[in-house]
Amino acid sequence: MSRSAHNRAIAGAAVFLVAYLAVSPVAGMFATGDIPLPTDPGEQIKAFLVANPLAAISGAILQAVSVIGFAVFARVVVPMTGNRALGVVAGISVAAMLVSSVITLVSAVFAADLSADTLATLRLTGFYAGGVVNVTTLGFVAFAASRQLVRIGAVGRGTAILGYVVGTLSMLSVISLAVYYANLFLPLGRVGSMVWTLVAAIVLMRRTGRSAK
Repeated sequence: MSRSAHNRAIAGAAVFLVAYLAVSPVAGMFATGDIPLPTDPGEQIKAFLVANPLAAISGAILQAVSVIGFAVFARVVVPMTGNRALGVVAGISVAAMLVSSVITLVSAVFAADLSADTLATLRLTGFYAGGVVNVTTLGFVAFAASRQLVRIGAVGRGTAILGYVVGTLSMLSVISLAVYYANLFLPLGRVGSMVWTLVAAIVLMRRTGRSAK
């Protein structure tokens, strides 16, 4: 792997994590009141979006930037695994979050013109796309990539174990479709997988750098 590829992987992983962590504080700067849950009444969702369009827009943009960072990381690291299917899953993960971001942007821009029921449907759809679909596929990438990378000696056991743990937590988030309290797996799996991408990118740079000497 070239030095520029190393740098892209690390930069992508860093953007993936930092941009996502910035969502709440940045959106919070423009928000008045609590952000409604996906299951809240449409009237409540509409009222929030009409009053706080910048909060929704800034959050959606940062989430899109974040997942583009993951795409950059995956484009460098996934080919090392030799698993083409893993690239497809990574693409689905990226697409799911981008769809969620677009839904949020559309909802915020046209909130005054859309019905409460439509906004409620969009909110729930965006939640599933950017939540369960994105996190589950992200976890699969972390788990499967860790397995392949440790086999070829690109990462150590510690990095692989981290990938197994956060990957499992992420994939367990699919249970949230049936059990509400399983929503806890969403933030745990998502942030954990983000941390794994950064750790993996740094370890790959150090290991392949040493082997090249």
